[in-house]
Amino acid sequence: MILLLIYILFKQKSNKYGTDSGLLKFIKTHTQVLILSFLIILLSPLPFISKTQNLQLNYKILQGGDDIGWLRLEKNITGTKLNLVLISEIKARFFFQINVKAKETSIYENGKMIYSSQFRKTNGTTKLDKQTWFIADKYEVQENGERERLSFPYISANLLSLYFQEPIGINQVYCDNHKCFTGITKMDDGGYKVKFPDGNSNSFYYKDGFCNKIRISHTFYSAQIILTSAKQLL
Repeated sequence: MILLLIYILFKQKSNKYGTDSGLLKFIKTHTQVLILSFLIILLSPLPFISKTQNLQLNYKILQGGDDIGWLRLEKNITGTKLNLVLISEIKARFFFQINVKAKETSIYENGKMIYSSQFRKTNGTTKLDKQTWFIADKYEVQENGERERLSFPYISANLLSLYFQEPIGINQVYCDNHKCFTGITKMDDGGYKVKFPDGNSNSFYYKDGFCNKIRISHTFYSAQIILTSAKQLL
């Protein structure tokens, strides 16, 4: 639109100044307008950027100062749909050697979660394989060949979304693993604690709009997840 207005203005002035010298005189006369228009075009968000956003966050997992694994998250926005993916691997020793591989996904549309999945293998054996769908007006969970309908009709944020969004003004979040909402408590150190029904908890800390650290407090261990890089994907 801006370029069209500049073109119309130039055509009007070129008729006044003549075709040979019109461009030069137009530039001299309207230098400030051209510079301002260029800055507006340069600083304005491009259509494909506003419609599609891809972000990758990479973390390392630490226990007692030892690097025991990694975690990668990706966010993709296309139109009204938001896709979140988490992939992780942990190699550690808890009384015995343990290797845990996990993948989680969440899909939101118009701010509502419409699908999520959790898959986890421990030492090669599947320990978790769960899917949640929004069907009609309720959520339905499938796990171990069984289906369960949940009582609440709307999920606007689950644990996976906390990696990308600071829960300002949000006092609860959906926990896919426990199939319930759990409270979010703002702590004195600036973090947000999410306490689970089993007594364990995660504390999320934020910088530049997304999570840069998570403290895990478990009955049998404690660990930290530290952000190592964040990059925009094409």
